[in-house]
Amino acid sequence: MPRLVIDHLDQALWDRLLAAAATQGCPPADIGARALRFAFGLSSEDFAPRDRQDIATLRGVWSQSENAAFDEALQAFKSVDSGPSFEEAP
Repeated sequence: MPRLVIDHLDQALWDRLLAAAATQGCPPADIGARALRFAFGLSSEDFAPRDRQDIATLRGVWSQSENAAFDEALQAFKSVDSGPSFEEAP
């Protein structure tokens, strides 16, 4: 299996990585690999606990599956053949 060494992590990132690993009982490398899978769209797994004040959570970010479901729901509107509701039908 390939290996990846990441240099120059800032202390805040390292602390968050260690905290997530300790919480989930796995090595920091596992959390890092899961984070990379998530970042590249290969997984929708929530790999680290979120702070309730995280701005992404507060603004309502959708998961990939929620986004796909929304796109699918919008397809119905593309098949409707009508103009604005204030125009009279011919």
